[in-house]
Amino acid sequence: MKRLLLVATVLLLGACAYREEQPVLKELPEFFPAPSFHGVTAEGQTFSTDQLRGKLYVVSFFFTSCTGPCPVMNSRLSVLQSIFADVPSVCFVSITVDPQRDTLPVLKHYAQRYAAKPGRWYFVRMSSDSVEWLATKGFRVPGSAKDPNLHSTRFILVDQKGIVRGFFSATDAEEFKKLEQAIRLLLRTGAQT
Repeated sequence: MKRLLLVATVLLLGACAYREEQPVLKELPEFFPAPSFHGVTAEGQTFSTDQLRGKLYVVSFFFTSCTGPCPVMNSRLSVLQSIFADVPSVCFVSITVDPQRDTLPVLKHYAQRYAAKPGRWYFVRMSSDSVEWLATKGFRVPGSAKDPNLHSTRFILVDQKGIVRGFFSATDAEEFKKLEQAIRLLLRTGAQT
């Protein structure tokens, strides 16, 4: 019995010694200033990036009839919204790349499906031309209102100073963890890294 206990203890200590800790994120690159944009929220309110001044936010592109990556993306944003529920300076902006079909009632129903909190998670609709410019020129990611399937599946992290600080694959679990770490880092440092 003592021998069994000794072997179990040695195995447990060995497992702890070899346990790989996830590296702590220490800094983030500064890519470029985030573009200004405006649209209308799912609640029918005018939206402008002025509302995000001094806040940290995550931008994504999606469309409501998407059956591929969009449900995964929005489920993960819902998780982040829950994780940072007590941090009002963390916001989320999901922009439809299919404004023709994603009317305000459709967007509102979709936002409710993911328990989006108005004022914290904005589902935004804008003209097709604005969407295309914002994705490809503004945030420098794929995006086309002519073919919504070509939208980016990356989360774009913007710091409190309005600087793009990272692009994270929305469909990769490890990248999602890195995004959470990046948000925590920027909250700790106040975007002064």
